[in-house]
Amino acid sequence: SKIHTVENFLTEDECKAVEDAARPILHDATVADGSGGSHKSDSRKAKQAGIKVHWDKEADGDLIARLSRRVYDYVNHVLPFDIMEDGQEDLMSIQYFGRGPEDEKPDRYMPHCDGDCNGMLFKPGNRMATIVMYCEIPKVGGATNFRNSGIHIKPKQYAATFFSYIDSETMKMDDGFTEHSGCPVVEGEKKIVTQWVRLGVDKENPWNSFNTLGIKHSDAENQ
Repeated sequence: SKIHTVENFLTEDECKAVEDAARPILHDATVADGSGGSHKSDSRKAKQAGIKVHWDKEADGDLIARLSRRVYDYVNHVLPFDIMEDGQEDLMSIQYFGRGPEDEKPDRYMPHCDGDCNGMLFKPGNRMATIVMYCEIPKVGGATNFRNSGIHIKPKQYAATFFSYIDSETMKMDDGFTEHSGCPVVEGEKKIVTQWVRLGVDKENPWNSFNTLGIKHSDAENQ
């Protein structure tokens, strides 16, 4: 497993492009429900929107495509898997809003793993790395905390936090090293762009052909 921070990973213009694309489609964030689907939960309070990347506009300088290409370039710089954009999840715009220290249910994300964190062998098609990019940072709160690894990252505007949860040699998932939480946002707003990166997806086997248990829908129906 790896945890990296990278300063000046994205630009103000790229952040604005993502936020503009997200604005009309923001909705309550959800979590995996343990049976292959997802649902709203008190453990995660935020707004989110999936942003389609128009790869056909990359050559024309499309800002979202430019940012997404940088994400995959970085992933391939630090991991040996030659990850392609085909079949990957959409970029996700996630927004947390602070309502003051008296708020009993602040926007936050309780400790969780983005992929399997059971020390077992990787299941093809599943998530194995994440990159979180900070567009707007709150006045108080909003850190990313990896409690099992003792790492507490205070967000910095336009920086990114990258973490992978697979051993590229044994192909085993970590056993909780990258479990993390989005600490409560108390004052101000936290706006991030997240890319969950999968291994074993392509045009014929895209991310949404798998359920939240990491099983292909077609296989689950036959069980």
